[in-house]
Amino acid sequence: MMNNSLTEYVLIRIVILILHYIGPACSLYATKLAHRALVSSEWPALSVFQIWCVAEAAFYGFFLWYRVHLQREATHPPLRSKAERKALFDKVRGEIHDVERFLSGWFRGARVEDIGRDDAKDFLSWAFWESRTVREDEAELEEVTQGVEKMVGRTFKPGRGTAKSLRLTLDPIEIECRSLLWYTIIMLVDTISHVRLLRYGMRYYSTLSATLTVFPPRPLAAVTATSRSPAKSLSYWLRPHTSKTRLPIVYLHGIGVGLHPHVEFLHELDIALNHSSTEDDKVGIMSIEALQISSRLTHSIPTRTEFLRQFTQILEAHSYDRFVLLSHSYGSVHSTYVLTHDALASRVAAALFVDPVTILLHMPDVAYNFTVRKPKHANEWQLWYFASKDPGVAHTLGRHFFWSENILWRERIMQLVDSGMRVTVSLGRRDLIVDTPAVGAYLMEHKVPDPVVVRDGTNEKHMELLDGAPTGEKASREKTADWKTRPWKGQGLEVLWWDDQDHAQVFDEASSRKKLVDVLVEYSKDRKIPS
Repeated sequence: MMNNSLTEYVLIRIVILILHYIGPACSLYATKLAHRALVSSEWPALSVFQIWCVAEAAFYGFFLWYRVHLQREATHPPLRSKAERKALFDKVRGEIHDVERFLSGWFRGARVEDIGRDDAKDFLSWAFWESRTVREDEAELEEVTQGVEKMVGRTFKPGRGTAKSLRLTLDPIEIECRSLLWYTIIMLVDTISHVRLLRYGMRYYSTLSATLTVFPPRPLAAVTATSRSPAKSLSYWLRPHTSKTRLPIVYLHGIGVGLHPHVEFLHELDIALNHSSTEDDKVGIMSIEALQISSRLTHSIPTRTEFLRQFTQILEAHSYDRFVLLSHSYGSVHSTYVLTHDALASRVAAALFVDPVTILLHMPDVAYNFTVRKPKHANEWQLWYFASKDPGVAHTLGRHFFWSENILWRERIMQLVDSGMRVTVSLGRRDLIVDTPAVGAYLMEHKVPDPVVVRDGTNEKHMELLDGAPTGEKASREKTADWKTRPWKGQGLEVLWWDDQDHAQVFDEASSRKKLVDVLVEYSKDRKIPS
């Protein structure tokens, strides 16, 4: 993630401007060429530049159609039973203490008095039924609405108000068109990453979808794949595991350009684990690919059920009865699937979350910061164009991101810790997506924050999570929280705190990467395996 210097701001705005207007500019130029050909009644010989412009224009036309195509309705998970919905409602109610601020956050900063009763019902229907309520559910929805009114201490005004809620899987998907030039760059980055991973001793396990139904093409992936993945749509990289005394590492990456930003980290991890080990004592490293969030055009991301099924197939194929789970950013969604599935969670000896987005997910800040906030600084523009408005990412978040199955409650984490699992969460203070001070305090002190939409000096809105303390006292608490400076011991639930880092920047510096590596090296020494 970029920093916020003036130079970086100017650079990112120029890059976005160029990439954004290649399609429209080439379309105008191609139209001019076509008009000239029609007037002269013959098609002129085209230069390489003109052929590229025509190709870009055609691709821009495809993208205009594709943007509409992606608006189709989401495929929702199975509906919960009435008892399960009540349990979820009670759980959410127990994790908030200022309901007005909570509702205001989900309604984009609106006042509760601006929320109409029909608006509130629409939001609650989305939150607990994925907006699939039918006539038989009306009485239950009314009961839930009355429960919220009781918590707020007032009734919603009849009908509609002026407030508009966030409903991620129903709101229109907003996409910024991409160019052939951009996808050519992605293909080049993918090829470089592929070569580096092969050079570092990793093996690629391909799927048909990872090689034949993805754009831009991955010719090197098709040619150099040593084996076929046992899963239908999950491809992965593997450093084979041979150790009988240590555990393999499974990595689930986040939104971006795939594994490219993490290749050096994976290599350093391999060296730390295996540089002095014999061939029969090598620790395996498995990195699952999620091409849907890697600046590619491909099929939809697997559902929770399908991911767990295919993930289990991969584990079984390599006899991973017990392993260490590592995830970054959106990868924490897939990690949450694993850790909330009892059979798979029992295989996880330890887990390292880097910049997780699934903790406190019932709060609106992650959804707001990723989909609603208007970019202002260099890092926000980078996130906006290259992540939030990427078609694969936008479709994944807008039609396949169901908060209630993606959230990782502190209660579940503590259950796992009490059963013997070790968990570390790495957080950067400057994270522009996640309110990391609130997440850290929630995990380490069980402080429940309140979402607040505030305005900065230029009157732009952004979301914060506050613990109810006055602003000055809050800042003082954040500065002096002892869990931020507590030495890491590799026991129970712990936090690694980076005071000067933004989202994903922990992978940019050798010193911070080394700390993550040290955690994983220690976690690989499973206490339940006799040495």
